[in-house]
Amino acid sequence: TVPPPVPPPAPPAAPTRPPAAVPAPSILDDLLGGFWPERGVPARSSALGGALAAGLVAGIVLPLRDLGVGTFVVLLVAGAVVFTASRHRRDPFSLACAGLCVLLAGTAVVRDAVWIVVLCLLTGAALCIVGVTRGRTVPGFLLSGIAWPLSGLRGLPWLGRTLGQLIGLGHGAALLRTLVLSGLGLLVFGALFVSADALLAEWVDALLPDLTIDTFVLRAFVTVAVAGAVLAASYLALNPPRVDREGTPARAVLHRWEWLAPVLVVIGVFAALLIAQATVAFGGHDYLRRTTGLTYAEYVHQGFGQLTAATALTLLVIWAAGRKAARTTPADRLWLRASLGLLCMETLVVVASALYRMHLYQEAYGFTRLRLLVDVFEGWLGLLIVAVLASGLALRAAWLPRFALVSGAVAILGLAAINPDARIAERNLDRYEETGRIDWYYLQGLSDDAVPVLAELPVEQRDCALTGWRQDDGDWLEWNLGRARAAAAAPPAVPSDWSDFGRRCPDDS
Repeated sequence: TVPPPVPPPAPPAAPTRPPAAVPAPSILDDLLGGFWPERGVPARSSALGGALAAGLVAGIVLPLRDLGVGTFVVLLVAGAVVFTASRHRRDPFSLACAGLCVLLAGTAVVRDAVWIVVLCLLTGAALCIVGVTRGRTVPGFLLSGIAWPLSGLRGLPWLGRTLGQLIGLGHGAALLRTLVLSGLGLLVFGALFVSADALLAEWVDALLPDLTIDTFVLRAFVTVAVAGAVLAASYLALNPPRVDREGTPARAVLHRWEWLAPVLVVIGVFAALLIAQATVAFGGHDYLRRTTGLTYAEYVHQGFGQLTAATALTLLVIWAAGRKAARTTPADRLWLRASLGLLCMETLVVVASALYRMHLYQEAYGFTRLRLLVDVFEGWLGLLIVAVLASGLALRAAWLPRFALVSGAVAILGLAAINPDARIAERNLDRYEETGRIDWYYLQGLSDDAVPVLAELPVEQRDCALTGWRQDDGDWLEWNLGRARAAAAAPPAVPSDWSDFGRRCPDDS
């Protein structure tokens, strides 16, 4: 017998590759994974470099300087870094927020009043954060604000990947070499050209800070703080959290009267207030004095804060009723529109009454920054009530939160546009001409924005309003339109002696 053929030996098996190691989820994924998942954000060395550049510019420009051109430059650099990193920079809402942020930052160049500039900058920061997260609801806006500082923690893995890209892939030595050569070229050629040109030397002397131990610590702190804030905002723009989680809609109540009865009670309370105000209007000041013992100025001042709070709470009542009211039948929708529409109309009357009360109070006791700001706030609440009325026609209110945010920013920007300190000075001077009463101490506390108005007074009154004023001699990074106008309008000399101020300028406000 022939033996069976021996099969050829099997080819050697190819070596098996070990399975790729899957990185274990970090504790940050366990804590924030549902709200803020890590979506595989790639390393972005440009964002890191931009944040460091913004920090360096801020450390050089901001310390020991007033708000002005330098502040605007720092904000533009920081905003450009965040906007470039945004995943949604082509979104219309994000573009609108970016445009408003630029205008709000520009108030640092136009106005000298620190209070309105700071208010504009805070508003711009809120718009920037909501713009990169694309929040749509009020809770989403609040979560966006909380997410900014949390980005410093949530972005640590991304920062590690970015640093690893620069160092771990062989770029560390090249980066260090590039920085050394660039710095050497700047130092050598800069020193030569500065010594050769007097004008360039003046520019460099104005730009570069004088470093001492104290100023170095301050500038280092500002550099680190601004760079960290910009880097955190950049990560927020690269990987925005889910600030508006899709949830189940609110369950409507079973019976209509469950939501309608509280609304009707509020409507009745509003009606009682309006009847009381109508009685005062028709009864006159004598009737008010006999029944309450208050003058009309005391009466209007007593209730302004409460009316403003009532307007804000009305928005909360409307929101709650809109969530709990059923809309399945035509009768349901009719009752919802009619009741909330009536409440909105009553609220608008209250808004008008509150604004009129503040007007009378200002005429009686003078115009101040706080009273002007409250006027703007009350007017903004009235605008929101009108927007609620419009949304009630279609029973669609998803656009209202963003409208409230953007309109509030526009209101703040409009307040800055009217030059509030100058307007306050004008109104107080008008009141002085009519009544002979004025608070010179308060006028002296206004910013340089008001100086052109005060400089037009007769000499005696002008000296009262400008006693102690002096022109700020800052560099070009501190230039500000308000201060420039004040320097051009101010008289050559103003009193600086306060010893006889009380005699020259009695306070009869």
